[in-house]
Amino acid sequence: MRILSIDSSLGTQLAVVDAAPSAAGARALQVLSQDEQADTRRHAESLGQMLSQAMSAPEVAERPLDAVVAATGPAPFTGLRAGLVTAEVVGRTRGIPVHGVSSLDAVARRALDELGAHGVERAPVVLVATDARRREVYGALFRANGPDDVTRLTEVSVCPPAQVAERVAEQAPGQVGADGNVDVVAGSGVALYPELAELASCHEALAPVSGDALTQVRIALARLDRGEELGTKPLYLRHADVQVPAARKRVR
Repeated sequence: MRILSIDSSLGTQLAVVDAAPSAAGARALQVLSQDEQADTRRHAESLGQMLSQAMSAPEVAERPLDAVVAATGPAPFTGLRAGLVTAEVVGRTRGIPVHGVSSLDAVARRALDELGAHGVERAPVVLVATDARRREVYGALFRANGPDDVTRLTEVSVCPPAQVAERVAEQAPGQVGADGNVDVVAGSGVALYPELAELASCHEALAPVSGDALTQVRIALARLDRGEELGTKPLYLRHADVQVPAARKRVR
């Protein structure tokens, strides 16, 4: 199975991944082509060139795509829309399905992978906080759901960093507080607001990114194997800054 994965929730990431069944029953993922750029305001200008280069790579051009996976946010309106529109165009022109995965889920899964690499064997709780601009963050709590997926323990909220603990505590009592019930924090918001790391028992931030194209594929495949539908409705959590002007009143 050959999958194109796009994430435009912070910068822009694009990867073409081959998912082949392994002898153990799980899929072995191989990245055939990938590219990324860090500018958070040049998604539309970058995606066309990145897509063209990725699809013309010799390892990719030899076989058609089977599916597209795209980040659904939450993220600023313009960048997220650019990635989702690109994914939908590829899906329609090639007649293949397009699946959506929250970029926060991918950050949480990466943080859990890092915890596992550090030898943490219990079921840790991860607080993800990503940059929402306007001096706010998107935040939610997660726990592992198998080796490739996550379960979200709270709704995603958008708020100032100082209110993250309060918002999460309202939805998941006992999971976050001064006693360090959250094992680790992750995401681009923690890089901007290091005080969020104090909410974790280890006082350390992991995976300071906003989404991950390869991890999206892992999550999507795990959910598709369970028969879940992965919609591509974007998680904006805010109205767009630019509004269509109202019609002028007629002067009589």
